[in-house]
Amino acid sequence: MPGIKVSGFRGKAPKVSPELLPDQSAQVARNCKLYSGDLIPFPEPVVDSNTGFTGVTSGTIFPLRNPTTDALVWMTWQNEVNVATPSFQDNADEQRFYYTGDGVPKVSTYSLATEIGPPYPDNYYELGLPLPETEISVSAASFSNKSVSSISRDAGGVATYNTSTAHELRTGMFVSLTGFTHLAGTYSRAGTTVTVTINNHGIPNASTVSLDFTSGTATDGVYTVTNATTNTFDVVDSQTGATSGDVRLDMRSFNATSAEVTVVDTDTFTVFAPGFQISTLSVSAGQVELGGDRVLRQYVYTWYTPWGEESIGSEPTEFLEAREGQVITVTNIPQVAPSLPVKNFVRGVRIYRTLASEVEADFFLLKTLWFPTATATVSRSMNVSTVKLLYPHNFIEDDRFKLVGCTNTSFNITGGVVTEIVDDYTFKYNQAGSDLSETADTTGILYHDVAEDNDSTARYWGDTSYDFTDDFDARYLSIILNSDEYDAPPEDLRGLKTIQNNILVGFVNNQIYFSEPDFPHAWPTKYIKAVDRNIVAIEPISGAGALVLTEGYPYLISGNDPDIMSIQRLDALYPCASSRGVVSMSYGILWPTNEGLALYSSGTMPRLVTQQIYEQDTWSNNYSPSTISAVYYGDAYFASHSTGSFIFTFEPAQNQGFFVDCDQTFTAAHNDTITNRLYFSTGTSGDIYEWDNIEQPNQVSSWKSKVFVLKDYTNWGAARVVADYNNNQDLWEDSSVAWESWSDTWDQSSEVTFKLYANKELKFTKTLENSETFRLPTGYRTDTYEFLVDSDVRIRSVHLAETPLGLKAV
Repeated sequence: MPGIKVSGFRGKAPKVSPELLPDQSAQVARNCKLYSGDLIPFPEPVVDSNTGFTGVTSGTIFPLRNPTTDALVWMTWQNEVNVATPSFQDNADEQRFYYTGDGVPKVSTYSLATEIGPPYPDNYYELGLPLPETEISVSAASFSNKSVSSISRDAGGVATYNTSTAHELRTGMFVSLTGFTHLAGTYSRAGTTVTVTINNHGIPNASTVSLDFTSGTATDGVYTVTNATTNTFDVVDSQTGATSGDVRLDMRSFNATSAEVTVVDTDTFTVFAPGFQISTLSVSAGQVELGGDRVLRQYVYTWYTPWGEESIGSEPTEFLEAREGQVITVTNIPQVAPSLPVKNFVRGVRIYRTLASEVEADFFLLKTLWFPTATATVSRSMNVSTVKLLYPHNFIEDDRFKLVGCTNTSFNITGGVVTEIVDDYTFKYNQAGSDLSETADTTGILYHDVAEDNDSTARYWGDTSYDFTDDFDARYLSIILNSDEYDAPPEDLRGLKTIQNNILVGFVNNQIYFSEPDFPHAWPTKYIKAVDRNIVAIEPISGAGALVLTEGYPYLISGNDPDIMSIQRLDALYPCASSRGVVSMSYGILWPTNEGLALYSSGTMPRLVTQQIYEQDTWSNNYSPSTISAVYYGDAYFASHSTGSFIFTFEPAQNQGFFVDCDQTFTAAHNDTITNRLYFSTGTSGDIYEWDNIEQPNQVSSWKSKVFVLKDYTNWGAARVVADYNNNQDLWEDSSVAWESWSDTWDQSSEVTFKLYANKELKFTKTLENSETFRLPTGYRTDTYEFLVDSDVRIRSVHLAETPLGLKAV
């Protein structure tokens, strides 16, 4: 046999006998990258940062990014914590994240999580919103009938009414108009011409009027007015004669039932009341009263956050009987956020009312009432004031507000109008005054306008009262309360993940919980689904749902709507041994079982992908599956366990994989997909290490070949190891860097150690410094050879032959 050449190195497959391994496979593969076919040592891990989480091990790490420097800022927990980052966030700098496993389900942001100091996270809000427990009250304002002082009507039948006092009506209300009967006057007739005298009648020529002659011989009827003057007008009778008497002008067309009002000003309104045209006429008998049917009405309130999160509605108020348009006062509204749970983002309430008398009527939104909030800073430039608040302002442009109590009183304003939104906490408004750079001012209090619209007089909720006046036009109420099933997630929810359609999913024991799409605070109990065994982990499947891994069979969740999610058991009994070991790969989902690594790929049944390379007993003994914690890195499965770590690389096209063992263990790891860097935590120092930083010194890799069984007994006498020997570390005598500040190992060049085994016994060891041929020992003959190479440099190939000349043939 001329010899052998080994290149295209692969990892180990312990289930296969060493003699039956492929030539490129190993009995031992440690600390080496094999993606190129070469043996490439992994670099030494390097400390990247410190979390400040000392004295205990980190069970989970998760980075946020400093919005100014883009540096990673690490969140860390001792427990296994699942972090979800749905994609609906409005502000990328906010970096909102949701997590379970650290007490009750929580949500935090960069500013919240880092507001004090490491270890992080510092602060959070509890994910679910509390139930509104305060009982609000309502009362209807009495409405006294108003007297009409004058009337008019245009040619289109629109009647205008002036009241002697403020009418207290709003556009869209319904009224009844009564008391209009007849207007008395006199007449005289000469031939067919009848001249009617009514002082200041206001009737123009061509108007059509109804006249009732109460004495004389003129004929009652409907007439067209001519020759109108201030106090008289003529009509033409069908009869002729000379007579005079009394006459009445019929004004009953000014009466109306349930007429819809359009307000002109505080003592003038119009309704559609067809009849003759008339200019302003003073009257005294007309009355205005509220019209429409008396119906039963109820009110509720909800908690509301600046993120658009809304709680379940409060208990409805007692039924109130009122006419539409009657002013209702809502009292006992909460003035501050609920105290339990302690940490919540509630910053206001929403008030709703019914529009019908049925018990099951929908509730329609009246107004969002934001709590008054304190200022943080103020500034002014060129008569434009800028105010930053302690909490989000919740404004849009043109909103009205009142600001009082500022230390710098020049910033106080009533009737302020928002001209520009800077960010969630900062806004601008026009205000004359001296320029001022940004200055802390925490004494100001801002009140929001809660009037129906900007055409209504502003009302600043919380300024003088926390009551709410409902005199809104019911025709424009369109937003229906739909949060009555928005339960908070269970306190012991675990395994939080984001699946399609921005749905969060988690579990408790054997029950699966789903949030409303785009509303991670809302977890309706009607969405709960159950499986037959306790759940260990849930892993999303792109565009398809999620894989539910249990203590028994796995399950597949499918659908885009939690109300109609389907769940299917996959009949492959591969229980999940460790939730930390579940990793989503490019080709599917891998998880540790007690028999090896199982794989689920979309459209296929789960299978054991390590079945051909790892035997069950060896797997359990070597890797202790229940302790596995794994992470995706370089399309490989990198896992730490109780005694070490390994990298599993799977090639779906060939349906084969191999293992590489590593010395490095970790308790928590994170693959940063933005930079494609892997970070991990180990020990109790709080240090975060970066893995595979090529600027660091290499670890020593080991690779032991298969057992080569030759046809004949022979004595290999020459070998060659082709490697990158020139990648040496700095030598002490050659370095120009001060010894005290240098971290490399001194006076040590990169080396390769070659070991030859014959008949399972170590026969030869040599340290190599170049790729030149070297002699192997003589004095024996065998048909069974193995070799091992230890190195901190890249090895490209290993050659063995009987003679140096024979190396040329391999």
